[in-house]
Amino acid sequence: MIAARKDPFLDELLYRAYLRPSLRRHFHAIHAKGMDHLRSLPDDRSVIAYANHTNWWDGLVIFFLTRFEPNKEFYCMMEEKQLQHYRFFTWLGAFSVDPANSLRAAGTVFYSLRLLKRPKTMLWIFPQGKMTHVHERIDIQPGADFLAHRSNNTLMLPVAFRYAFFREQRPEILIAIGQPHPAAETSEERIRETLQQLADGLMVDEHAGDFSRFESLMKPGWSVNKIWEAVRLLVRGRWREFKPAN
Repeated sequence: MIAARKDPFLDELLYRAYLRPSLRRHFHAIHAKGMDHLRSLPDDRSVIAYANHTNWWDGLVIFFLTRFEPNKEFYCMMEEKQLQHYRFFTWLGAFSVDPANSLRAAGTVFYSLRLLKRPKTMLWIFPQGKMTHVHERIDIQPGADFLAHRSNNTLMLPVAFRYAFFREQRPEILIAIGQPHPAAETSEERIRETLQQLADGLMVDEHAGDFSRFESLMKPGWSVNKIWEAVRLLVRGRWREFKPAN
């Protein structure tokens, strides 16, 4: 397996030089609800955060979320063939899993258990085991609760992502963070049901276009048409008529 090679300097460099500019360039805004669940995680218990997986951006959004819980050390289980192409993720805390090789997969499990013995560890996993379409019902791979049952003092944190176009040029990211629950009380069915409820809730929020319960983690930027409109109104002395949102 490919082990994590965390490096605080490279972590910060990648965040400032690559991740944050990439998210700003490709997305209009990032909104999240349930941030209190993330910010109030106890310092004396490790955490397994489990999330749905519908988009290549999921891993980078996870990395972005780590900035809002600086007291935890971020790790993420990533498919080996993907991590081989993006080795720089190891500097951030990514390590590999090879689901096609049971012996190598077992090595990843023991590596994860060692990490979870540290109270500061926050380990992110995608229990679906693969990227799926956003409209598919969530299906959990066998063994998704294996780590939980061997880490009794660990907390489980459910998280769902959704990517949606509204009235802007670029899409927006919606995040729902659920209530943490003890690892000892975890089952595959609970993981599946919890993720499905969070994902369904985001779908309802998208259709309603109501972000009143969300916190903006990345403030909306101006699309090209709004920049042009702002310049036009400013030149004409009608700046008070400008509205930032489409």
